Amino acid sequence: MDHKNPNDVEEWIRNQSVINDGLFANRIVNINLENNSFQQIFLFPSMTSLKKLSFKRNNVSTIVDNAFSDLQALEELDLSYNSITSNELRLNIFRVNKRSNLLDIISEEAALKILKLGYNDIHTLSLYCFEYLKNLEVLELNNNPLSVIDHNTEIALGYLKNLKILDLGNTGLSEFPVDMFSSLSNVQTLYLNGNKFQTIPKEIRNMPLAFLNINANPISHLDSDSFIGLDVLQELIISGMPKLTNIGSGTFVPLKKLITLHMSQNPSLSNIHYDAFRDHTTAKWSLRQLFISNTNLTTLHSKLYPWAKLDLLDAKSNHWTCDCRLSWLANYINDSFAELPELLLYYRCYEPQYLADTLLSQLNENINCDELNHVSAISQHSHGHYTRLRHFVIVISLVIVIFVFGTLINMGFKEIKKILKPRIYATSRFSTDIKYRPADFEENNDTFNVPITNKCIHGRSPIVINNSN
Repeated sequence: MDHKNPNDVEEWIRNQSVINDGLFANRIVNINLENNSFQQIFLFPSMTSLKKLSFKRNNVSTIVDNAFSDLQALEELDLSYNSITSNELRLNIFRVNKRSNLLDIISEEAALKILKLGYNDIHTLSLYCFEYLKNLEVLELNNNPLSVIDHNTEIALGYLKNLKILDLGNTGLSEFPVDMFSSLSNVQTLYLNGNKFQTIPKEIRNMPLAFLNINANPISHLDSDSFIGLDVLQELIISGMPKLTNIGSGTFVPLKKLITLHMSQNPSLSNIHYDAFRDHTTAKWSLRQLFISNTNLTTLHSKLYPWAKLDLLDAKSNHWTCDCRLSWLANYINDSFAELPELLLYYRCYEPQYLADTLLSQLNENINCDELNHVSAISQHSHGHYTRLRHFVIVISLVIVIFVFGTLINMGFKEIKKILKPRIYATSRFSTDIKYRPADFEENNDTFNVPITNKCIHGRSPIVINNSN
């Protein structure tokens, strides 16, 4: 239903609640109060069949106590696009009352599975506000000024044991508490887009995420450490990042089950390493859809991915440098868009100047890559001969150097030996033409004409002096 006057709506609901419990019970399942002028959410009467209630796009700033306590079957509540503050999210708002008899009222867990609180003025969560929401599977807190996950907010989220979808997009977050997700072990979908994360937060590792949106964060570089632990992730959105320039080797290797990857609208992205997807330990390739349109890429490596395995490649509106490195892409898009030729118009050359604005699909008609490949093969062959010759020259040079160095060392040792050899020099009273020898040096007796005496000076044979004229 949809009524404009809040007073009329409240009265109508009270009247319907009587009918709902009477002859026409369980007929009202959905109440839509969107786009009205409600400033306060009133106390709802018992409506045992109501499953969906929306106050979206009103001016709600106040919620009365126990507002939804008698809506025992309520599964979806939309309070987004209002002016709700942290103080209005109280424990008794979501607590369900169960009447065991006319007098006894017992509080119990709500049946609520979907709670939408996006686009409000929530800075924090009260400590126990979600205590009775243990059946909740979807929580949207996006576009609230959280800025940080404080202690109370962390505890409040910890009650949501069955939560599967959590939206924290555009909340001003730049980091998480260390154990932020330790109790949220069932979250499969996580929105972190539009925040201030400079790296992929490590706190989300080992969560059973199948979907991650981290768009529009100031991340400049992704590498092999970025997505560790996200083994079951199937869809990743890393688009709209103004500072993202480089995707390094092995970045996507940890994502063993990734099917869809969005990397579009990244105006600074100029390099994707050709090994960004390649896991050298396995030959499995799970990716089937790749979106990389409107980036700063000028080329795309042919070995980046086994392109034939993709069901969809969207690389429109990039500033392609049209040379032989993109010859494969020209062939690929011609084959892929055979039934949708209008898509070829989005693939145009940006460089070199003489090919500017030429359709990439016509690249192989404007350049001869076969001749270039032939020249390249000859060059590589010649380079192989040159490399072997260079290695031979290096080896010979090393041998010569070692030989020369060894010779110099040998000569040096000989000179040192001569210097260290013992000598006995004549005293100053002998004339310079006197011949002398150490007494312990063996001499031929025929060399000298003087008799040899047997005197010893200090235990040594005396110096033999030839006085003959």
